[in-house]
Amino acid sequence: MEDEWEDAKLRHPVSSKTHGVVRMRRPFGVFIELDGSPEVIGFLDIASYNPHPPVLDLPEVGASVSAEVAFHDEQKRQIRVRVGEPFWNGS
Repeated sequence: MEDEWEDAKLRHPVSSKTHGVVRMRRPFGVFIELDGSPEVIGFLDIASYNPHPPVLDLPEVGASVSAEVAFHDEQKRQIRVRVGEPFWNGS
């Protein structure tokens, strides 16, 4: 599993664009199977979902998602992604 995690981080570097398919949906976010990394979970939380044009709900299971890699969550071994501009940009 360690090699799969390291390979996934190389395939999906922070700030890169990625694609995947929603595999599980929860009120707080969706879990995504990322292209080229089915063994590692991609996660899009509701606070990181800001599509343009805006929509009211998270994507459904089976939906294709294009996103930007926000960070690698080492503890959970997840590739965290966001859609659209961050709601908060630190300024």
